[in-house]
Amino acid sequence: MFNFNASRWTRAQAMKINKQDKTTMMPEIGTDFPIMRDDLWLWDTWPLRDINGNVVSFKGWTVIFSLVADRKIAWNNRHSHARIGYFYSKDGKSWIYGGHLLNETANTRTAEWSGGTIMAPGSRNQVETFFTSTLFNESGVAEAVAAVTKGHIYADNKGVWFSGFDQSTDMFQADGLFYANYTENNLWNFRDPHVFINPEDGETYALFEGNVAMVRGQSAVGEEEIGFVPENTAVAEDSCLCSASIGIAHCLSDDRTEWELLPPLVTAFGVNDQTERPHVIFQNGLTYLFTITHNSTFADGLTGSDGLYGFVSENGIFGPYEPLNGSGLVLGGTPSQPTESYAHYMMNNGLVESFINEVIDPKTGKIIAGGTLAPTVQVELQGHETFATEVKAYGYIQADYAWPVRSIPDRRPSIR
Repeated sequence: MFNFNASRWTRAQAMKINKQDKTTMMPEIGTDFPIMRDDLWLWDTWPLRDINGNVVSFKGWTVIFSLVADRKIAWNNRHSHARIGYFYSKDGKSWIYGGHLLNETANTRTAEWSGGTIMAPGSRNQVETFFTSTLFNESGVAEAVAAVTKGHIYADNKGVWFSGFDQSTDMFQADGLFYANYTENNLWNFRDPHVFINPEDGETYALFEGNVAMVRGQSAVGEEEIGFVPENTAVAEDSCLCSASIGIAHCLSDDRTEWELLPPLVTAFGVNDQTERPHVIFQNGLTYLFTITHNSTFADGLTGSDGLYGFVSENGIFGPYEPLNGSGLVLGGTPSQPTESYAHYMMNNGLVESFINEVIDPKTGKIIAGGTLAPTVQVELQGHETFATEVKAYGYIQADYAWPVRSIPDRRPSIR
């Protein structure tokens, strides 16, 4: 029914999700989890990396970026107040907060949502952050645009700081042709740019979350979206309200500010309404495409785990893709704590970090908001299957190598 040849995550595949499979399960998080900052909520988190996805350290410091908001704000109201904050650590687990990354002038809209941060290729200390510039109105998200802002990183033996990040450039936005815009779908999703170089053609691309371009609720779920299911399997009528997609854009300029939208790589029409924070790993000749989603955003008649999902291609970034483990589920919550963690991000070294979302107190049934980093999990990729093999410390992120540093001043600026 679409005018492009995207791979489809089908209802039949999603029906294979097994929430009891311990090889795709997070460790259970108790109510006594450690909190990184008692004055800040933090959630979606990503490491400083190179454009090939490798986590880098800078002058001995590992650096991460998180969406942050004041803990005085109600947990469920944090999104409209989101800013990008940064933390740094010598050991990859003891994190020191450095403050907001972007200056007040950088974002032209209401909030700063997820994306990714890279060391600019060939630079000594230039840093580029790709993020979602988001504008709220009374109805919710009125604008969501992929944007880039640039600055420089500095460090000494006491810590890490940045300069620049005082303006941003819009990269691309929903076009209504491949990706639904606000007019077509007022519950749309368009966010989370993840920039990388494709080793197959050497070109630079960005992944992002979108929705299939269609007027919400006006198209029926077809046989290709349903897949091979038992005869007389019912498909809920409201399934057509779910239309998530994993999108891709091609970079047209050396400074990574000009882009063109391409048709989506994967669609989940009739299956799910969110495929957030897509990112990619190239390993052993295979292309692994990861995303996150909630149980609550699956279409009627389907159920899943809050967590990390993935797809694999044997033919490069443009697919076709098959869901990992047959269903797509890579790492989800435990049966007793189904919403304990979210925003999982898999690194090239197989480490998966996430944040603590909501933990249920088994004694009282009360929901406890997290707003801090969850235990990191090691996940092994074996062809079309994945296996959770080891639990690391809370918020543990390991650098793959040290970024080359030459003749960068150590002196701290007097004014940030």
